[in-house]
Amino acid sequence: MSTSVETRFPQGPKGSLLSGNLLEYRKDPLGFLTDLQKNYGGAATIRLGPQKMYVIYDPALLKEVLLTKHEHFIKLKAFQEARLFVGDGVATSEGEKHKRVRRLIQPRFTRAHIQKYARQMAEIVDRELNTWKPIDCRMLTDDLSNITFAIIARTLFSLEGNQHSRSIREPYELINRMCAERMRSLAAVPLIIPTAKNRSYKAALKALDQAVYDIVKERKMNAGVGEGDLLSVLMAAKNENGEGMTDQELRDELMIMFIAGHETTANALSWAFLFIMQHPDVQEKLYEEWDRILQGEPPTEETYMQLTYTQNVIWEAMRLRAPTFFTGRSAVRDVEIGPITVKKGQSVLFSPYAIHQNPTYFPDPLTFRPERFENDLLKKIPQFAYIPFGGGPRGCIGNHFAMLEMVIILSMIGQRYRLSLTPKHPPIEMEPLLTLRPKNGIEIIVDNR
Repeated sequence: MSTSVETRFPQGPKGSLLSGNLLEYRKDPLGFLTDLQKNYGGAATIRLGPQKMYVIYDPALLKEVLLTKHEHFIKLKAFQEARLFVGDGVATSEGEKHKRVRRLIQPRFTRAHIQKYARQMAEIVDRELNTWKPIDCRMLTDDLSNITFAIIARTLFSLEGNQHSRSIREPYELINRMCAERMRSLAAVPLIIPTAKNRSYKAALKALDQAVYDIVKERKMNAGVGEGDLLSVLMAAKNENGEGMTDQELRDELMIMFIAGHETTANALSWAFLFIMQHPDVQEKLYEEWDRILQGEPPTEETYMQLTYTQNVIWEAMRLRAPTFFTGRSAVRDVEIGPITVKKGQSVLFSPYAIHQNPTYFPDPLTFRPERFENDLLKKIPQFAYIPFGGGPRGCIGNHFAMLEMVIILSMIGQRYRLSLTPKHPPIEMEPLLTLRPKNGIEIIVDNR
């Protein structure tokens, strides 16, 4: 497969006159994106409805978009639908606002600061696991979502996760599906038109708003609670005019942290456990590492760095099932990306899911093999050939937090229990919504190790 672009205007599938390639994409988003890379190499031109877009796979071109020329781009305009519920927080805002909020949040996500969260994370996992019983039949995906939500709630906002989990997660489930559907539609019905779907969508948005505003209101009524956590830092922040964040701005930041912080992590862990259950040799290597290093104890900030095989299992799971499978940028001015001229207003798309299947950097790419990440693989391949957390100035601010969290959850469950799929479990398909999740969940049987 070619990994470089040889023409000024990349080739691509023709598509239909009216919808372009939209129907192909809607029918099978993952297959469409991986086929583009196989058929057209480092870049392809597609059309979603009337809009011509470039899909980038070449790491050198992607580096220009995400790093060296990132100021020429903003978040993908086509994804504005998602801002209805995630708001204008650090992951979606632009310009000076983005820089200001990121400067506020960044210190709470440095590697040194995050290590301090390890004990709290372990306490939450231990509490959840105390409700598990041998020979239990459990929905693993729900359990992992409960755990990751509780961790975000406690570590960043000094909240007990169970207190707010249902009020946030239930409306989010409906919004997640409907938002993904609207984003793939050539002409989504405007929300002002009161169709049954639109009424449900708006009711869920209202419920989600109310749940998060209640958290802000509760904190304002209880001064001193959670002193030093991220919510208190945000509430104390002042701009150059001495003005603090509005309730709307606080709501947007909390929404991003709750949704992005627990959804993507739970999905990545779900895929990791599935791969482990399907590969007994990987499971045994994990047991050996945990027994040797942890000896029955939860990981700490010190032992985390020694759990290299555990980390490699997670890296490999995110290679094959990148939580954010598809995203992009829109140009705010004309810009040259390698040999491609991207005009103002045009969009550049990229798919970590498809990029991670490039055999040039990942031989036998569809095989789950954590060992490929040994011997500093990530230092030997191009910087943007592996991007589970994005990259550049807008890369995921919580990548260190997520890795520590996943290592703690994976090793604490694995030390105590051996998991297996329920008998006659149907094949587990990928469901590409706003993130890549296991369709219909993963049901397991729990046994003591």
